[in-house]
Amino acid sequence: MLFKYFLIYAVVFFGILVGVFLLLTLLESLSRVKNPQPRKFPSISLIVPAYNEEKNIAKAIMALAQLNYPSEQLEILVIDDGSRDRTFEIAKKAAAEIMKSKNILVKVFTKKNGGKASAINLGISKSKSEIIATLDADSFVTKDALLKMVGYLDNPKVVSVTSSLKVYKPKGFLQRVQHIEYLFSIFMRKIFAFLNVIHITPGPLSIYRKSFFDKYGGFDEDNPTEDTEIAFRIQSHHYKIENSVDAIVYTVAPSNFNVLLKQRVRWYSGLLKNLKMYPQLFNPSYGYLALFALPAALLSVVLLLIVVTYFTYLLVDAWIQTFNYWLSVNFDFVTLMKGFKIEYMYYELTSPVSILLLISLLFNLAFIVIAKFASKDKRPLALSYIYYSAAYAYLYSFWWLMVLVYKTFGGKISWAEIKFKQ
Repeated sequence: MLFKYFLIYAVVFFGILVGVFLLLTLLESLSRVKNPQPRKFPSISLIVPAYNEEKNIAKAIMALAQLNYPSEQLEILVIDDGSRDRTFEIAKKAAAEIMKSKNILVKVFTKKNGGKASAINLGISKSKSEIIATLDADSFVTKDALLKMVGYLDNPKVVSVTSSLKVYKPKGFLQRVQHIEYLFSIFMRKIFAFLNVIHITPGPLSIYRKSFFDKYGGFDEDNPTEDTEIAFRIQSHHYKIENSVDAIVYTVAPSNFNVLLKQRVRWYSGLLKNLKMYPQLFNPSYGYLALFALPAALLSVVLLLIVVTYFTYLLVDAWIQTFNYWLSVNFDFVTLMKGFKIEYMYYELTSPVSILLLISLLFNLAFIVIAKFASKDKRPLALSYIYYSAAYAYLYSFWWLMVLVYKTFGGKISWAEIKFKQ
């Protein structure tokens, strides 16, 4: 019993402490939420790597052609990474349609399959622009996204700017859970920008100074999460990564459990690999990144795994005891109701543990609501939040447990899939 309450208090106090810190950071930095107006419009190459994206590629390219940005300063580079479907042909057709009606250069290349990072690197080698923008073929950029991002690059210490990701038309249980998860990430990424601890530059839309790649090389082609590695590399050279909270890009979230599982195993395994590659980021000279963001990320995973495992045990044990009690009274409803004590329920609901848990939930909900308004999300949240509250902790724990399985059995992760050794 003592262990139970120690564990609960430790986890809840950790969550509240982090929540208070994040909220104070936001309040202190409110004047920096607004995007800076750009002093100039640098040339930008929009690089779209694509692998078997015949369903999405035309819509993604068309969305880029609608961007509110000087068209003479834009070029779209689509890199077909050895697709086995009609991605290349559809992209070429879309490119021709755009160049007929707009003053935007669109080039489509195809190459042998080598992974997302190699496709982006080919695009970088073909670019003559000042700025590189990376985009996913299953993502759709809002018209003002670039305009809201480029102003941050007037600061010479800023090498990259991230956007705010939202789930495109969430339907079904899994996409609704991700809808809330992505909103929470919008809040966290902006807070991380204030602290200069952003350690992922998401593939659906991030922009970079091309000079950084010229000096330090392109994306790591042997890395399952190239967007994490490049962010770690930027941070390791003491540059800044910024975020525009209302530069919105919509991404098609997995609706299939197995696809989502593969995605998350790739993400989290890649995070561990990149932490191993950049141990220097835990040096206090890297400020909040070393002293807060990275340790808190690892500690939160460990604590959540312990808590979910322990509470699952308690829940199963309670079910067994309840079933045995029902069995002992022959499932007689009257007798069951006589054994129910409302005083006990009141005691449990008003206990310090319950109150602290409620405070933690309110922090979580507040962050999501803040992100909803900051990113101008008009979609209803109620059902998605119910799904998220009920299932996310278990899903997140399961994804990390599968990462441990992957690490134990030596799986091989690629851009498109995960393969475990037989």
